[in-house]
Amino acid sequence: MSTRTAAPVAREALLKTLGPTGAGFSLPQEAYTSQAVFEWERAHFFEGSWTCVGRSTDLGSPGDRRAVRIGSESVLLVRGKDGTLKGFFNVCRHRGHELAPEGACSNAAVIKCPYHAWVYGLDGRLKGAPRFGDRKGFDRTDYPLVDVPVAEWHGWVFVNPSGDAGAFDEHVGNLSEYIAPYEPEHLECLAHHEYVIETNWKIVVENYHECYHCPQIHPELCRVTPPDSGLNVEPVGAWAGGTMDLMDHAETMSLTGKSLGVPIPGLDAEQLR
Repeated sequence: MSTRTAAPVAREALLKTLGPTGAGFSLPQEAYTSQAVFEWERAHFFEGSWTCVGRSTDLGSPGDRRAVRIGSESVLLVRGKDGTLKGFFNVCRHRGHELAPEGACSNAAVIKCPYHAWVYGLDGRLKGAPRFGDRKGFDRTDYPLVDVPVAEWHGWVFVNPSGDAGAFDEHVGNLSEYIAPYEPEHLECLAHHEYVIETNWKIVVENYHECYHCPQIHPELCRVTPPDSGLNVEPVGAWAGGTMDLMDHAETMSLTGKSLGVPIPGLDAEQLR
């Protein structure tokens, strides 16, 4: 059963954000500062939606596992013997102890709780519970790890902790039409950077949806892409995005406009730019 509720923001203020280009307004102040709004977003946008948590190659071999946090939930991702990626809440069914530290990657043939040594298979089924073997009324099949919906899409891993976000294909909608030609599932991550931004998460998202600030903040960027250019794609599903144009001399959006990479095979001239 869905637990979705209306956002704790005035409806009139939300409607103002839906105006046509040039006539819409930003979200009201409380959308960026209210703890109640943040808790609602955490329940509906992160725990209650399909959230990208990494790359499939991070869990490429049977037995690979990694614990990630989405909102208030910790999820253990495990690559099974058959190659299937599964997700479980990162807690033992015995006393709720954490099965793996968040962010840590490891590989093993089983999942073992570090507290009382309950052992689970890579499929989440309880395989062993010390000194519970002859306990009356105890049935191992009653205590598997609790599943969390997981999806792999073009090399990325998505998780829905609440389990009520709907079908993943409906979530991404027509996004694959724009992503598939680049075959990101065949690309490899060569570097990872992580940093903390001391602001509301929506500020960061909104910053990447406009280049009005570019002449002032990124004048070097304006030498390779016109700040007034861009196309917002009409999405089907729960995503938003688009493209920006490049100057005629630019190959990519680097400081010089030059690309040090190798062109992805099969792309037409427009897709390469």
